[in-house]
Amino acid sequence: MDETDGESTVDIDRAENRLYLTLSGMLDAETGRDAVDDLAAAAGELDPGFTMVNDISTFGLVSQEATDQIERGRRIIDDEGVSAVVRVLGDSIIGKLQFDRVAGDREYQVADAESVEQAEAFLDEFGSDDG
Repeated sequence: MDETDGESTVDIDRAENRLYLTLSGMLDAETGRDAVDDLAAAAGELDPGFTMVNDISTFGLVSQEATDQIERGRRIIDDEGVSAVVRVLGDSIIGKLQFDRVAGDREYQVADAESVEQAEAFLDEFGSDDG
């Protein structure tokens, strides 16, 4: 994959009631739309109160159309009942800034981590504090 090509993967862990979204490269409108469609389908398979790891550590700049899709994704997970999201940033300050830009009003907690493992640990702790 060329580093400018956008790519996304979505996975779920039903046992942990957790969604994993990885975005890498530079998303265009079509790739962003596909990612959010996959995100919506996965979120619909989880119970309300699910948590999410959003790995944007290799995420690049996006077009305005892709930014609109990111905002649509934020609204979808909010509507589906996400309780907390941890963004894996790595060195991706650009990714953090772009996601902060579309943050809007939300009902869920957001934190940042340096790795997927750290994100999972944060969410495991969040879940143990929740009950």
